Amino acid sequence: MMGGARPGGEGGEHALDLLQTFVHDFLTPFGGNPHLGLFLVVWFSAVFPLAPPEEAFTLLGGACVAGGFLHWLWGPLAILGGIIATNITQYWMGRGGLKLLSGTRLGNRILHSRGFRRARRAMLERGIWAIVGCRFFFGTRAPTYLATGFFRYRFWKFTSVDSSVVLLHGIPFILIGYYFSDQIGGVLSFMQELGVWSLLLLLAVVGAIIGLRIYLARRRAARDAT
Repeated sequence: MMGGARPGGEGGEHALDLLQTFVHDFLTPFGGNPHLGLFLVVWFSAVFPLAPPEEAFTLLGGACVAGGFLHWLWGPLAILGGIIATNITQYWMGRGGLKLLSGTRLGNRILHSRGFRRARRAMLERGIWAIVGCRFFFGTRAPTYLATGFFRYRFWKFTSVDSSVVLLHGIPFILIGYYFSDQIGGVLSFMQELGVWSLLLLLAVVGAIIGLRIYLARRRAARDAT
């Protein structure tokens, strides 16, 4: 294991005490050892809509490594592996929803509609940008992964792209959690605020695009009418 965390304020020490209690009193009994327990907790978050974002797992995991509560290798592997398993699970949940929908008359009408075919074609052509882009906007990951499965995006392509992005995105957050373990509470608060502002920015951009399209459609209709 790595050495203990660097000295911090009283708040940082309290946060590390809570993490140590969580690892020893919950993760270890839950999985038989803390690393398997951590993997299962991260993975099971796939079915909980209000589960913490993966940045929380990576940051807190880095702090646990710094505090000596998790192994420097197995801890990060448990977190990153759990995140990848979570995303794959949500992909197959989307595929399952597609299967259920195809078993109904209304569902088949939807699946054979022009709108669904257009949406699926867009996902197949530009799905990689959705998979990568959703990581930067709070609250958009689970819907994106469900949509990739629902629109039958290629599984091997989804897995390879998503796993690569998870590693590139997750490892820096684990390192941040490790080096700023004595200020982990402040780091989490900052990330939460950043996530909310990124979501508001995304909604503003989407609203502007929709408004522009409506405006252009009305101008085109008025021009055609004259």
